Amino acid sequence: MTHFRFGFNLCLALLVLLIMGCEGGLEPPLEDPEPVGVIIGTVTYSGEWPPEDELRLLFFVPLPFIPNQFSDILLEIDNLRTSDELKRNVDEDTFIVDEVLNGAYVYNIIANQFGPQILLDWRPLGVYTENDGVIIVEGDTTEISIHVDFNQLPPFPPEP
Repeated sequence: MTHFRFGFNLCLALLVLLIMGCEGGLEPPLEDPEPVGVIIGTVTYSGEWPPEDELRLLFFVPLPFIPNQFSDILLEIDNLRTSDELKRNVDEDTFIVDEVLNGAYVYNIIANQFGPQILLDWRPLGVYTENDGVIIVEGDTTEISIHVDFNQLPPFPPEP
């Protein structure tokens, strides 16, 4: 009788462990997203382009914060990802930003170096506004579009 009770208790314990160990049947476990994603975008332009000497560099820059001054961006320069340099004097261009860390990007701009001082002479030419201006990266490819209107450049620092 004690052997029967021991065998029964052992089978019951194994059954409980088996049930507790099964979470999704025969489905494979869900994978965590990749730690980085990609932003692919299209930028369109309207209005008259500024003179060439005001278009020294032109990039798309996703920022996970809203800067109060340009030095806020400089403090994070080691952590920033940007597109390759954008074309000038075109109606439209495309860009890719690889290896963007997962997270929310809340201030996403076409950045322009407009003067000779590489650490000071920057301004946004266009700001991403769809989805309340927020880009969410979750280990995937996110496609966006952004518009630059040279007749109505966004303020910097951004207005609350």
